[in-house]
Amino acid sequence: MYRYPLTFTFPAFTLTPTITAKDAGGAVLFTASKKLLSTRDEVDVSANGTALSKIVSQENRITDIPSNWELLTQDGRKLGTVDDDFISAIDTSKFIAGRGAQIVADMEVERALNLKALKMYWIKDPSGKKVGLIAPDKNSMFAIQLPLYSIVRQLPIFFRFITPHYYVRLGEETVLYMEKKRTLFTDTYVLELQGKFGDQDEPVLINSILLALVYERARLKELYS
Repeated sequence: MYRYPLTFTFPAFTLTPTITAKDAGGAVLFTASKKLLSTRDEVDVSANGTALSKIVSQENRITDIPSNWELLTQDGRKLGTVDDDFISAIDTSKFIAGRGAQIVADMEVERALNLKALKMYWIKDPSGKKVGLIAPDKNSMFAIQLPLYSIVRQLPIFFRFITPHYYVRLGEETVLYMEKKRTLFTDTYVLELQGKFGDQDEPVLINSILLALVYERARLKELYS
């Protein structure tokens, strides 16, 4: 396993980011780059020029909005799938597998109070079974409800100082916790170890987190610019 905490950094003002991951000792572990010219959203993960894994959207980016991504090893073996979703502003503290009635209730409350839901990511095993998730924590959910938009329109770079936090769950246990640091020219996220998981789980978790990082970066720009 890697030596935690891990630090993910990438330039703030680039069209397509290359994420650099370092361990607790500052050693570079790998880089992850999103392809700019491709019919499907694709993120390649490599170390010292050697391919480690690949994240590829199931949908065609030209005709569809990607919402499901396959996590693949360098030889094409499927590690799992990431499926984006939205999490209610009412409760972000529980891992919920079957949410039918609760979703309806949450939507009604959110509509009545004019609350905003936030994007989350389901982590699935190769068979499609939900085994975990990545979601913003309660404080981040509260922050998004604040009326910042009029201020931000006058200060376009304001989104650089928004610092959401995310929890990563495997089953019902929070095993990792990620925080975006307040920086100006380099996006920096720190991933802390919070629970226990096996070596076989780490590739799925880390690749899922890389996928979330790519899209959360874009989402922050959309929300606050």
